[in-house]
Amino acid sequence: MFFTDELEFTKHGYYQVNNIKTLSKFEALRFSGNDIGQIRFVYNEDVMDQQDWTVEPTEDIYELYAERARQLRGKYDYLVLLYSGGIDSHTVLTSFLENNIRLDEICSFTNTQVESTSGKFNQEVFNAAVPFVNTLDLTKLGTKFRLFDISDLVINQFDDEFHFENHHLYNQGVGNNWTNATRSHLLKSKIQDHMRLTEQGKTVCYIWGYDKPLLMFKDNNYYIQFADNSIDLNMRQYVNKKMLAGKFANFYDEPFYTCRELPNITIKQAHLLLKLIKTISPADPRLQSQDELPTSGPFVVHHRAEYFRFLPKKLVDGAIYPRANLLQFSDDKTRTSMILAAKDTWFIRSNHHNQHKWLQHLDNLIKENQGLFRFKNNKVLQINHMLSKSYCVGKFNPFGDNNDNNKK
Repeated sequence: MFFTDELEFTKHGYYQVNNIKTLSKFEALRFSGNDIGQIRFVYNEDVMDQQDWTVEPTEDIYELYAERARQLRGKYDYLVLLYSGGIDSHTVLTSFLENNIRLDEICSFTNTQVESTSGKFNQEVFNAAVPFVNTLDLTKLGTKFRLFDISDLVINQFDDEFHFENHHLYNQGVGNNWTNATRSHLLKSKIQDHMRLTEQGKTVCYIWGYDKPLLMFKDNNYYIQFADNSIDLNMRQYVNKKMLAGKFANFYDEPFYTCRELPNITIKQAHLLLKLIKTISPADPRLQSQDELPTSGPFVVHHRAEYFRFLPKKLVDGAIYPRANLLQFSDDKTRTSMILAAKDTWFIRSNHHNQHKWLQHLDNLIKENQGLFRFKNNKVLQINHMLSKSYCVGKFNPFGDNNDNNKK
């Protein structure tokens, strides 16, 4: 069974079926008798239940981002920000820079061995990440910049027998191939100076700039919930420390925004979004249906009448990153399958033997775990997310009287 009752694993969430706990969604499905409705996703309820979600934190949102940066700096020896140049990871980077908190390394992924710098995978990195990093005095900052080409890693990852047999366990199910590679131990094994640091007993932390709040609406109340796919660290940590042990025991992965160590970030973001929602009419043409959203969200419901309507990404970004220049950032999120993603088109069409090997493995997993996957027009889109318990942020009736907005 894939579980250990230690905080460094459970803090990223776990699954419970009756009295059985596991860090693996696939194992939870087996325990449930293939009834996904019997599975609970438990996310730091000991901390989240103690918060008053209806009260907006008094700190400015950027003060909270700075506090999170200081937390991470104080906890780990070597900090690596995985930086795409998108608004989420850019806000993480500026939280360190503007508060004189040292980052040891900025790392951006490319696949220039197989695509041009203007290709789907590379365009954001070379149009946004690299130009911004070039404006920095890295020597003065004491920060290293690494452009890591993952082309070979994506192609060859399924030659690793352990990874091939287990990759679905630690990536919240089968993700697309580039995230399978970068979120696994294989990436860490290819960066030798990180390996040397951990062998010396130093802790190396990879910082991930995800994810935005999931704000839902029911009976005129807005609720925050945590989605397991958005956190996506629990089994990876278990694989590194329990299944692979020694070599990877000093590696850590941390989400910047969604965490038990600083729940006020999520609470503050939720209130910023709720205040925005209250200014938008249910008939506003900017609101989108779920089919118009990127497959990965953000999922911020505006109202529910005959059907859901959601805030578009730019509105969400503007609310939770109010100082950001939104024109600086493109919308590079996929609106098609996350598993057969556009960023992996070069691999899916490669006719490489590993491409055939992976597709067969994927087909088998889908057949054996139908309830975990979401389909559209008979095409697999993604693995279904599971939601934590909900926390009420505030009341709002988009169709009537709102004199009692602040009541539960």
